[in-house]
Amino acid sequence: MSLHLRTAVDKLKDHYIQHLIKTGLSKESENELRKLTLTELKNLINGY
Repeated sequence: MSLHLRTAVDKLKDHYIQHLIKTGLSKESENELRKLTLTELKNLINGY
């Protein structure tokens, strides 16, 4: 995977994690959320 694509995925993942934490949609810790895939994080957000 190219460096630019990896950076973009990481930034989007960070955005989703911060959104889940700030809105209280997830009771999991940041470390637990980091273990999830981008698709899993997106599904958590879309499920609420």
